[in-house]
Amino acid sequence: MGMLAKAPEAGQVPPGTGHGIHFTHMPDMPMTAAAGPMAIALPLMQTARLAKGTRMNDSLSALTGLIYEGVSDAVPWQGFAEGLRVALGARNVFVTLHHADDGGHDIFVGACEPGDDVDWVAVESTYRAEFMEDDPFRPGSMEPGQLGLLKPSQGGSRRHVLFEHLQIARSLRACVAEPGGIKCWIDVVRSIRHPAPSFSAADLALMRALLPHLTRALGLYAQLKRQETEKAIYENMVEHFALGCVLLNDKREAIHINRVASSIIELSPDVALVRRQLRLGDRSAQAMLSEAIDKVISARLQAGSGDGGELVRLGGCQSRLIALLVYPAPLLHYYRGGQAPCAVIYLSDLTANLEALRPTHAQSLKRIGLLFGLTRQEAALALFLAYGNTIAEAAQQMGIAETAARNYSKKIYAKMGIASQADLIRLMLRSISFLR
Repeated sequence: MGMLAKAPEAGQVPPGTGHGIHFTHMPDMPMTAAAGPMAIALPLMQTARLAKGTRMNDSLSALTGLIYEGVSDAVPWQGFAEGLRVALGARNVFVTLHHADDGGHDIFVGACEPGDDVDWVAVESTYRAEFMEDDPFRPGSMEPGQLGLLKPSQGGSRRHVLFEHLQIARSLRACVAEPGGIKCWIDVVRSIRHPAPSFSAADLALMRALLPHLTRALGLYAQLKRQETEKAIYENMVEHFALGCVLLNDKREAIHINRVASSIIELSPDVALVRRQLRLGDRSAQAMLSEAIDKVISARLQAGSGDGGELVRLGGCQSRLIALLVYPAPLLHYYRGGQAPCAVIYLSDLTANLEALRPTHAQSLKRIGLLFGLTRQEAALALFLAYGNTIAEAAQQMGIAETAARNYSKKIYAKMGIASQADLIRLMLRSISFLR
C-alpha cells in the first residue's frame, strides 16, 4: 500500500524514538503513613510497566518467529502480516515486495480485520495514479530502516478526503532492503474506530525492534528464491532428456521425485512406489536395486567412493527396458540427518522416444536452422533423422520423395560437417536448440 504521504518533520519518527525495548525500574518506597497514596501508586505503576514490557517481549518473540517462517511460506509473510495486525490493533497490514528492475510490478501481501470489504488493490491503484508523485515514500525514495507516520491532516486536502473516506486514522510505514535489490515496505493502518488511533512509543519500539529481523529475512528470501530458480532450471534440463530422478534419504525413502520419474513409475507396471520406497516387479532386479542403494549409501561417507554409480537393468527384449543408475548424493558437511538426500536414482525408459527431438516442435525447427544454417525443410529432415527415422520414413512423414530427402540429407551433412546419421544424432543431442 502506498498509503503514506509526505509528512512534516513532526510526522517523522526520530531515529532514537522507541529504539529497542527499555524497562524503567522505580525503587520501592516504604509504605508509611507519611508517604500517603503515592507509596501505593508507584509500585503499582512499576508492576504495570513490567507487565506491559512482558507483553511486548512476547509480541516481539512471536512476530520474529513469523518473520523467519515467512521466508518459506507459500505466500511470503502472510502469517506475519496477520500477527502484526493483531499485535498493533491495526485495521490492515500490508507487506509490499518491490523488485527494482521489475517495472514496478510489486507483490502485495495483506491482512485485514474481519468484515473489511474494501477493495484495497483498487485503492492502491488509485493512490499510485493520483497521489504517488508527491509521496516521499514512493519506490526509490524511502531509505531502508526508515519509519514514517502520517495523520489525515497531513499531506493535502485530497489525501485527507481519501483517508476520511477509508476511515483511516493513522498510517505507519517501515522500509527494509537486501543487497540484491529487493525492497520491502510494511504498512500498518489504524482505523478511526480504534480506541487509541495514534501509535504509541511502545508500538514504534516494537516496529524498530522488528526491522533488523525483517532485513535479514528479506536477504534469506532473496537467496532462497535464487536457489529455487536455479533448481528449476537444472531440473528442466534433466527432464528435457527424459531422465527421471528420485532422491532418497538414509531410510531409502523417496523425498523428491521429478516429473519424468513420476511418469515412468505411473506408466510402467514393473515400477511402483510403496510406502515411499521404489519397488520393482522383477525380484532379481529388486534385489540388485536394494544392494546398489545400500552400497552407495554405505560408501557415501568414504571420500571418492561410489563415484561410478551402480547400474540396474529392468526388463528388455519384448518388454520395456528401464535403466536405473544409483549414485551417492553430494555429502554436505552442515546438512545431514534423516531428510538430507543420501542417494539419487536416475531412471530412463530406453524404449520411449525422446520428446525433445520430436520434429513437430516449431521452436526446435527454427533454432536448428539458425544454429547449423539449414533451411526449414533441411531442419525438419534433420530432426526426423535425429528422432531415429530412416531416410524413407522421414520422406514419407514430410510428404516428399525419397530422392529429394537424400539430396537434403547430403546438404545437411555438408553444412554440419558430419558423415553419418550417428554424427547427426550426436550433434543434435548436444545442441542447446531443444531446451525449453
